Amino acid sequence: MKKKRQFSKLQLRYFASYLAILLLVMIVMVFFAYRSFSGFHSQILLNRYQADLHLVQDAQEKLVSTLISIAGQMTNNDITPVKYADDPVKASRFSGKLASYRAVNGTFSEIFIHFSGDDYVYSSTSFFRMDRFTGQALNLEGISPEQMENALEKTTYLTIWPEKPVQGYSVRSDMGIHSVVTILVPLSYPGGTRVGTVMYLVDNNQFADWYASFGLRDADVVFLHNGKIITSQNRSEVPSETLLQAATGGQTELRYGGKLYHVLTEDGSSRLSCVALVSDEEFAVALSGSVKALVLVSAFAAAVAVLLITRFVQSRMRGIKLLHSMLAEHEPTGNELLEIRDGIQRLIDENASMTTRLENMADVQRGEFVRRFLLGTFQDEDAFLQMAEQVSVNVDTRFFAVAIVAKAAESSYELTVDKIDRLFDSTVSGASLIPVSAENHLILLAFANEKEQLRMFLESKFAGLKACSASMIMGVSGFHSAWTEGQRAYLEAENAFEMRFVKGNTAPIYFEELGENQTLEASFNRQAVDHLRQALRKGDEARVEKALTEVSQAMHDTRSSLFGFRCMYSEIITAVSVEARQSGVREEELYDLFRLSRCLSVDELDGMLKQVCRKIVSLQTKTETEEIPEPVKNAYDLIQRRFSEPGLTVASIAEEVGMSDSRLSVDFKRVYQETPLECITHARMHRAQHLLGATEMPVKDIATECGYYDISAFNRRFKSYSGCTPQQFRAQQGEKPVNL
Repeated sequence: MKKKRQFSKLQLRYFASYLAILLLVMIVMVFFAYRSFSGFHSQILLNRYQADLHLVQDAQEKLVSTLISIAGQMTNNDITPVKYADDPVKASRFSGKLASYRAVNGTFSEIFIHFSGDDYVYSSTSFFRMDRFTGQALNLEGISPEQMENALEKTTYLTIWPEKPVQGYSVRSDMGIHSVVTILVPLSYPGGTRVGTVMYLVDNNQFADWYASFGLRDADVVFLHNGKIITSQNRSEVPSETLLQAATGGQTELRYGGKLYHVLTEDGSSRLSCVALVSDEEFAVALSGSVKALVLVSAFAAAVAVLLITRFVQSRMRGIKLLHSMLAEHEPTGNELLEIRDGIQRLIDENASMTTRLENMADVQRGEFVRRFLLGTFQDEDAFLQMAEQVSVNVDTRFFAVAIVAKAAESSYELTVDKIDRLFDSTVSGASLIPVSAENHLILLAFANEKEQLRMFLESKFAGLKACSASMIMGVSGFHSAWTEGQRAYLEAENAFEMRFVKGNTAPIYFEELGENQTLEASFNRQAVDHLRQALRKGDEARVEKALTEVSQAMHDTRSSLFGFRCMYSEIITAVSVEARQSGVREEELYDLFRLSRCLSVDELDGMLKQVCRKIVSLQTKTETEEIPEPVKNAYDLIQRRFSEPGLTVASIAEEVGMSDSRLSVDFKRVYQETPLECITHARMHRAQHLLGATEMPVKDIATECGYYDISAFNRRFKSYSGCTPQQFRAQQGEKPVNL
């Protein structure tokens, strides 16, 4: 009985020792995993909110662009600046035209037009004398009748009035409008002659829909024009003026009422911008689910580990018990000696396993060193040097650099920390880290005494990695000296890595070289995007493939700034997404198209684009055997025969085929996927391109041939359609052919 108690105590001591070591290792690993996860995940959430704000800003700019475009269309549709009130029938017809604009576009709640020197203001429902309009028809809080009349008469540039309560009998009660943002656009003929002002009322619900659609339902959002608040959504206690003051001062964080908020800004065109305020509590909520999952996984792993330790101790104690018994009895046998040998071998194997686990702990510590260095969380230089010594990284050098390395997900090559850490030599020291949230990405931190040593090390290691995986990408920061510049170096490496779409992946992309030959705008063939849009509308598979080839070539040829590339890709995605939604493609199938960060190259973007376009073609509901209404078919035939007539308008076509303007526009677009006005423009531009490329006719004669008596109007329309002037288009065709 006494021996049995001794063996039980010995077994308990072994069990407690192994369990203590395991729990210590697990606690350290969970702590480091949580710290790394929370830091990088918070940055990802912040980037997501920034992307959502960009989508809202983009929607705002598109809204203003649409309203400006509608005003431009009016000058091309036989609208002349006369006093229509002298002819009530003509005035009513004019109001009908405005009603069709509002019905078809749907981006504004009401539209008003005032012509310079006229006593009347016209809307989509009626027309009013100026004094009745400013006094009773439309009342905006804080805007006097004199201010409104002065704005309608003298507006010469885009003007936006902040959100205001609206009253008056011209605002229909069935709209449910309580307040509006007013946008005034000058109405001018080609050549710059101002003839009047267009006033749009945009319901504030339009903005609320954007917040809900793009993930900012719970955030504070402020829209600005010329630095003044247009409209805002306030979900917190922070006043909009305080938020605006923080954004103007360049703050990224704001404390108010004992709470921490993140300040995000997006600047756009036409002096429009957005500011958003996201509570730090949103990050805590987003992280809570992941933290709970981490705790559950850790608890499960601990339970499994306890069971394994129990079985391990029991199996290892057999040799120790046998050895104790043999020594006590002094009668070991051959088989017993074999048992002793096996027991000792198992102890040796266990020590080797423990050494491996300690080495893995060292890898975790090196990763934590990199993470703290990049986030700038060392309290002082002594803490930095102490941890560098613990992980055996020589930081007693003159320079350091940060590199981000990544490979395509489909590559079979495994990018691991130990493979990278083995690459360091006597001249270059460092460590690496795989971010918790980034798949197939790795962050490399390297120290050396000479810049050339760092450059040679990075380029040679990149060449070796590229031999293992052709998709390898490397973005390198500038070379820094002060240990406090780790965070700045990481941001520079990210900027260099983002330029992979423009620079390619044949060599490391250095941050210091990004300023060379970089422009702010992308110059690419917009005609290729228009061809793709037309091909998708027609559902023509052959034309879609040809247009995709043009678009792919345009993306590959772009060598501008990353901003320019994103602008180009945004135009491509806008064209494809509109047609995709009309064809019934699900939103989740379009999601990857908007995530440039998931792709390593233009070829990956091109592949996703082709996949969605082919899906659109396959889902086209219109078939060749579909019955087309006779008036719509007659309208299409009339356009193809008479598009060169300058006086051809949607109203004249509708009258000739026996339909109203609005009904013709709706039915025509349903059948041919474009409006009658777009069909006229396409026919004229195609004819102009043919004449420019196949003949030597003067541009002025070609403009007349295509229905334009004003050469400047023709030039503007051609450039908007083709992305270049008629002269540039003709020059791109090479040598001029013989005149036909």
